[in-house]
Amino acid sequence: MVKESYRAQWERSRAYLETGDLGLALQELRDALTLASDDAVLWEEIFNLSLLGGLTQNALAAALRLRQLAPENPNFIGLHAMAALLAGKLTEAVPLFEEVLQRDPESVEARRQLARALDVAGQRGRVRTLLEEAVARAPSDTGAPNDLAVHYLEHVPQEGPALAASVLAPVLEAHPQDPTTHFNLALALRLGEPAKARHHAQQVLQGGDKELRAKAQQLLTMIPA
Repeated sequence: MVKESYRAQWERSRAYLETGDLGLALQELRDALTLASDDAVLWEEIFNLSLLGGLTQNALAAALRLRQLAPENPNFIGLHAMAALLAGKLTEAVPLFEEVLQRDPESVEARRQLARALDVAGQRGRVRTLLEEAVARAPSDTGAPNDLAVHYLEHVPQEGPALAASVLAPVLEAHPQDPTTHFNLALALRLGEPAKARHHAQQVLQGGDKELRAKAQQLLTMIPA
């Protein structure tokens, strides 16, 4: 909850954010900290805006402050883990993601994040298991199945494309317009079923993600006629 003591600074920060001036938005939050230095709402907003601006060290500092304020808060542990990963502190990030999963053993997102950290660290022995567990809990979500499909395509020789297509089928049924799912299906099918692969790549071209559209356009040139 935003306190009255710094509401003016908070509202100015929001206004600057709407105009795209992230620097001034952050400065207003820092000014608000002079009025409420131990307010977790402020520190979490600083964390979010720092990530938005690619200021990973600022985000990590905010996460560490949140941990000081509430050491056992699982959300703040997750923020600390995320910031450490983005800052390249893998030896710090991986145990934190492990702790998040221990605290919430049914969490799909905790499995995704830990798998991502282990993959970046080159410790891929558990990545497939974690992602398969995540997909078992949420088979039609867009997140974990696409993560697993990419893992299959990159790290499972021969069987990878078929496994990827299989895990993405329920996602496409639930989210028929999802561009990431169409793109990964195009990758999975491009050699075995080129006509279907072209169809999925063309579906990506109808979406609004410019970067993904560019990748799909390039992929179309690589699909056999």
